[in-house]
Amino acid sequence: MDLCEHGMRDLGYRAMWRTLNIQYGLSVTQSRARYCLKAIYPEGVASRSCRRLRRRVYFNRGLNYVIHVDGYDKLKPHGIAIHGAIDGYSRRILWLVASRSNNNPRYIANWFLSWIKKTKRVPRAIRSDAGTENVIIRELQGALRHNNNDDMSGRNSFLIGRSVANQRIERLWRTKKNNFT
Repeated sequence: MDLCEHGMRDLGYRAMWRTLNIQYGLSVTQSRARYCLKAIYPEGVASRSCRRLRRRVYFNRGLNYVIHVDGYDKLKPHGIAIHGAIDGYSRRILWLVASRSNNNPRYIANWFLSWIKKTKRVPRAIRSDAGTENVIIRELQGALRHNNNDDMSGRNSFLIGRSVANQRIERLWRTKKNNFT
């Protein structure tokens, strides 16, 4: 099995152990996974041991192709909740709103619709975490892109993933934290 072909090039031994046990149904110990990984891909093991991982490459085809949406809750104890969206291609901030709450789906849908009215464009896809604050945006995006004839129409136009995988907006929060708080 070639690790590169299966997208497992950067896996550590724990992730490899988990993948072999769960996805492939093999009964492998962690130590065996560690030894085999070292024998099969010594360069990757060496780079991980030196904490020099390759950065993932982010690809986006153009403006409004994917926008990243998320809330920033670190200032909630002080009464400030921030919600924002950023274009994945240009890294342009589409909206950044501070309010008392960023958990109400109606507020977030209002900010999304205001942005659509202002720009007169509907994004091809929206990337978000699985939070409940984005449910109305998910339905709106699916309805607005329902009749499009591409692979990202309807329900496929709203991408849900882990918050750390929402790279662009998470980077914005990190920059904001480093520069302003």
